[in-house]
Amino acid sequence: MTKYQRPKSHYAVLIFNVAIAASLFVVGAGLFYAGQRLDSRQVVSLNRGDNVTVNEDANITPSDQWNLSEGDLNAKNFLLTGSDNGNCVDPNSPYAGAFGDRTSFGERSDTIMVIRVSPKDNQAAFLSFPRDLWVKIAGSTRSNRINTAFERNNPNTLVDTIYQNFGIPIDHYVNVDFCAFKEIVDAVGGVSVPFLHETRDKKTGLYVPGPSCFAFTGDHALAYVRSRSGYSYFDTAKNEWVFDGTADLGRISRQQDFIRRAMQRALDKGSSSPRVANQLLNAALENVITDDQLTPTTMLQLAQAMRNLDTSGIASYTIAFTGQMIGDQSVLVPRIQNDNMRAILALFQGKAGFATPANTPEAPAEGASGSLFVSIAMIKTIGAIATPPPPLPIVSPEQDTYGVAPPNDPTCR
Repeated sequence: MTKYQRPKSHYAVLIFNVAIAASLFVVGAGLFYAGQRLDSRQVVSLNRGDNVTVNEDANITPSDQWNLSEGDLNAKNFLLTGSDNGNCVDPNSPYAGAFGDRTSFGERSDTIMVIRVSPKDNQAAFLSFPRDLWVKIAGSTRSNRINTAFERNNPNTLVDTIYQNFGIPIDHYVNVDFCAFKEIVDAVGGVSVPFLHETRDKKTGLYVPGPSCFAFTGDHALAYVRSRSGYSYFDTAKNEWVFDGTADLGRISRQQDFIRRAMQRALDKGSSSPRVANQLLNAALENVITDDQLTPTTMLQLAQAMRNLDTSGIASYTIAFTGQMIGDQSVLVPRIQNDNMRAILALFQGKAGFATPANTPEAPAEGASGSLFVSIAMIKTIGAIATPPPPLPIVSPEQDTYGVAPPNDPTCR
């Protein structure tokens, strides 16, 4: 059977799909298209062979070997951060509050997330770090909030801080600013989110008029994902507005949910849309920062390997903590010495594998990455038996959702 050859614009959309997921893979596709789009060229009109019949000997059947090479299928950790950019702020927009006046705060990131992508398992997972997490800052003798380690053009202090405190190595870095986020959302035609109540945030301009599957466009989407202490919904039974008292934690839950929905929207929008690919390219070239090892070929290979990713199955985690006063600061102290957090950290440290239907005891999968079951076929060589690498234990940590998050409604997409 001939293997289906996916158009390269499909990879551009898939790149968007694994991270705002956006942006991890947007950049790879963006650079790939940039080489084609930015070349100056002369053009001519061609006959397309409409009146010519090809010779039988020249009617070639495509080979499976012609696909993009497999590339590195080892699991990778992508550090995703969000940062300010006032260049795209319209002061007259009803959502201008979503950007805020942050000049007195210095450079900070409200979104710090590690996305683990495992092409062998066709799995991905999110691990969020609350901005008020109190950690030892790498390269110094002090402790502080984790977002004080952020510098968008030099992520090494944050990368080292995450490794020092949580043992999680970072393979690649992606920073997405406000402008890139808006453009990515608009490029896929908006992202729909289900709501059970009328919802608002007067600080950011967020407003959803009632229970619905509400479609967010760029500015309004930013007002939603940045909504924090002002996020509230109208309780008809109590006839009053109820605030989400979890602040940053509720925002993390909504951001994680939004990323999954954005990924699904990109798939639904159409895998071969040149317009979508072009708009993602524009966002990537202008407003996304990546590390220098995130090459176009690497991203296309990763997109091809992850083409069957089930976005609804992406697990979302947050570093566990307890609230504490340190001096005059209200902070979150990490609590990682419990069974669930140890399993989460083992997964992101590469010491455990994803639990999938294929590697459960009921249905062991030959060759499944991270499986406890290793088939004889995997380790046979011509005339000899090779020693297989020790299999990784399989983990399936519990996922905690904080604050007010959207209901599970797969029809809203």
